[in-house]
Amino acid sequence: MSPALSYDSCNEGGAIISRCDIISEIVIPQIYNEQITESSYHISNSFPFCIYLPHPNFNSSNHFMFYKKKLIAIATLILSSLVTQAQQTPTYFIKAGKFYDSEKNVFLKNQELIVTGGKITAVGTGLQVPKNAVVINAADGTVTPGLIDAHTHLLTLQKLTDNLAIDAMMNSGETRVLRGAGMARSFLESGFTAIRDLGNSGYYLDVELRRAIRNKYVPGPKMLVSGPILSAIDGQFFYLPLKEQEKITTSEYRVIKGVEDAKQAVKEHANNSVDVIKVVAFGERLGLSKDEMKAIVETAHELRMKVTAHATADWVVKDAVEAGVDGIEHAYDISDSTIMLLKSRNVYVVPTDPSADVFMRVGEVQKVKDQTLEQVNKELTGIRKRLKKMFDMGLMIVNGSDMYVDLEQSQGDGAKQTIVAFFESGLTAAESLRTATWNAAAALGKTGQFGALKEKHAADLVIFNGDLEKDFKKVLFQVKNVMKDGVIVFTKQ
Repeated sequence: MSPALSYDSCNEGGAIISRCDIISEIVIPQIYNEQITESSYHISNSFPFCIYLPHPNFNSSNHFMFYKKKLIAIATLILSSLVTQAQQTPTYFIKAGKFYDSEKNVFLKNQELIVTGGKITAVGTGLQVPKNAVVINAADGTVTPGLIDAHTHLLTLQKLTDNLAIDAMMNSGETRVLRGAGMARSFLESGFTAIRDLGNSGYYLDVELRRAIRNKYVPGPKMLVSGPILSAIDGQFFYLPLKEQEKITTSEYRVIKGVEDAKQAVKEHANNSVDVIKVVAFGERLGLSKDEMKAIVETAHELRMKVTAHATADWVVKDAVEAGVDGIEHAYDISDSTIMLLKSRNVYVVPTDPSADVFMRVGEVQKVKDQTLEQVNKELTGIRKRLKKMFDMGLMIVNGSDMYVDLEQSQGDGAKQTIVAFFESGLTAAESLRTATWNAAAALGKTGQFGALKEKHAADLVIFNGDLEKDFKKVLFQVKNVMKDGVIVFTKQ
């Protein structure tokens, strides 16, 4: 289901618009002979309008001509709005000293890009500067696609000393959305132009934040959301008294109670316009059954949504993959045989691994004495070997920070530490970047839309000060400009 499509009932004869094709940002409905509805759209995330479509069995020629004229008028208005919008978006000519090609996974020198109407319209060398174009000279910098974080929790901020449940219990939905807006801006200014938010977000608070960003009420990355995580009765709220568990968990999770309820939960999420389904395959004490997970996956796939699973232990990862999930979050313990199973099913992995800097930062916040970088690197040895093994065995590794802990620093910069962790595990600068661009776009189902600096792709890009290939860990945090949909949304002062 398109996240820009919602359904509202009305009292006039009509036809459901059950899915749509997006062509040059214009929504073209495909109409089915079903029950009455009024459909409300958002064009280019900001232009609202309504269409009333007569039911096919309603045969009045006068009414037909009336509705036909209304549709033609609306279509003309949409086209006029889109042309005006394109005219208001500047044309950019960007000179890149270093250029990251995420499709080919290589750094190139001295490339040029032209951005027009929010899209990349040309990439190469020796391009002619368009008339009235804004020229950006990044001859000493590196230009990459906008970064993507495929595992965020913008509606949660956990203190290191607190139980995960505390934040949800102590803060109102309004507070969480407002705080989430600040976190969204932090991600954007750090170079993330798209994120996938995976729950711990109250009752569809993530949908509200996504709407605010799309309508330009607040700045932030493009946002895909999961709504409440589907889980067993304990969710991820560990160590709570069992008699209180369900009451607390249901405020934050969609608790599944059987196969039919699993199917219903997915339909509820679809009705609330989520983009992806997330399940907790197994929590601390309880988990979903294989049959429940299969029902979730089958229903989601029928509704053209992907399913990703929180799974940490090897046997849980295996069960989730056998149930048909599209992705695995974490996989902290994974055997060679399970890795091969994932590879055979084309299942991606979001490892959410920490960098050495994150470990050091946790120690600082917790006031750990005598902590050294050497000790931290030793503790991370096993984690890094596992990640490198998954990569070497051919799994698609996707960047996702899982940055919901308050480390008393920029959340956006903290999220980039996962990309650093890939580099520290033995991946090259290009391979590390690919997890947060090409691979992440594929995991989000957005290949061909963003995640690459190619013609017809959204002009989502980052300009870094310096050579990212030669000094990866330093330059990754030296963001000069961020462009989203052809608009400069951040410039480092």
